[in-house]
Amino acid sequence: MKIFLLEDDFSLNKLISNALEKKGFFVTSVDNGYDAMTNILNNNYDLYILDINVPGFSGHEVLEEIRKRHEDLPVIIVSAELDIDNISKAYELGCNDYLKKPFELEELLLHLKYHIKTILKNDIDKDVIELGFGYKFNLKDQNLYKHDHEIVLTHKEKLLLTLFVNNLDKTVTSEMIHEYVWDNKAVEAVSMRSVIHKLQKKLKNGMIANIRGVGYKFISKDISGF
Repeated sequence: MKIFLLEDDFSLNKLISNALEKKGFFVTSVDNGYDAMTNILNNNYDLYILDINVPGFSGHEVLEEIRKRHEDLPVIIVSAELDIDNISKAYELGCNDYLKKPFELEELLLHLKYHIKTILKNDIDKDVIELGFGYKFNLKDQNLYKHDHEIVLTHKEKLLLTLFVNNLDKTVTSEMIHEYVWDNKAVEAVSMRSVIHKLQKKLKNGMIANIRGVGYKFISKDISGF
């Protein structure tokens, strides 16, 4: 799961980022509204944590832009602004939660746990996707299994497989991979191909098909009948 964090306090930003990464989340963190806007316009995330008073665009403005693109994704505001006008504005713009500073890190994690449950509440069984040939992928914890034995994946391989599983039997372009796995950061084509090749080796031959000149397709059907 990818979490976006906007927090201009360096120490708090680092503390939250490290805690979330230890929990297994993939975190993109910035300390100003300009970088925040650039990221949310060019990348997709599953949950957002925003401070209000930051350099550049405010947290309110960033929240407003998020809601133009994503109506339902959870947005948690963390702010020292305690006046009712700021709190009301945040909720009017579509935030799901408002956590007042200072707060205990564990309190934030409890709020996150609640909102992550709402993301996944539709059907727990949908977390585990049958890929065919004995493979299963758990979207919640991003673990791959073959006949219930876990296959170890790297950070990039987890992101890549998540992208494929969310687009089963559909063409995933190189641009989509660049955006989702590398957050649009500079990457050499050979590095991208290397990650794809390593993931292919952990799956049955032919499950990830190369669509020449376009990208790749994850073929989930067990067409062999075995």
